[in-house]
Order: sequence, then C-alpha cells, then structure tokens
Amino acid sequence: PEPGGAVKPAAPPAPKTSPPEPSLAEKRNPDVKEWTIILDKSAEGARLGVDVDLTDGVSLQIDKVNTGLVDDWNQAHPDKAVIKEDRIVSVNRQQGNATRLTEVCKTDTVLTMVVQRGPPS
Repeated sequence: PEPGGAVKPAAPPAPKTSPPEPSLAEKRNPDVKEWTIILDKSAEGARLGVDVDLTDGVSLQIDKVNTGLVDDWNQAHPDKAVIKEDRIVSVNRQQGNATRLTEVCKTDTVLTMVVQRGPPS
C-alpha cells in the first residue's frame, strides 16, 4: 500500500503480441496465403529467373523457378519462398493486369511483389 493506506493500482497487463493481421485476400479466403517479396535488379545481368503464365489476365502464375533473383530470395527467406503455382498479384503497387505486371518487372529496378498461394480470389 502507498502512504495513507491507498492501494497502488495494478500495472496494466502487458500487451499481447498477436499474429500479423491477415491480408484482404486472406480475409476473403482463409485458404489463400499472401506475402511480400522485394527483389533488386541493380546488379549487372540480374534476372528474375521465373517462367510465368499470364492466362488469367490479372496475375503472373509461377510455372518454374530458375536460377536468378527469385531463387536467391527463396534461399534467403525459406519461410516466404516462391514456388510453382504461386501467383504474383502486384508489382510496385500495380495490379489487375498481367501484361502491365510484366512491363513493371522489365522496367523497374527494385520490385516489391505481392505473392499469393492457394485458391485464386
């Protein structure tokens, strides 16, 4: 007790660390996992090293990961590895048009990509 008989209030409980907030795609469909990768093509001769399929018109579906920046990313970030069937749904905030995504990948030096795995939304 504090002087005068007052009871000192208990310290507020420590904030609980909660898991990361699910992305909008994950909220719409919990089977979809989404994460962000960042690739830097500034090195001489840097290649993404992925074969992609544009047939859905809105994303880049990974057909194959070859030697290149994506494979380097996978080795450095195994918990966020990009694999066959994953979809790149956004590149540098561009989304909704697969052809535009490929243009951004070719022209921009640093690529911030949003990748999804699971059923298409």
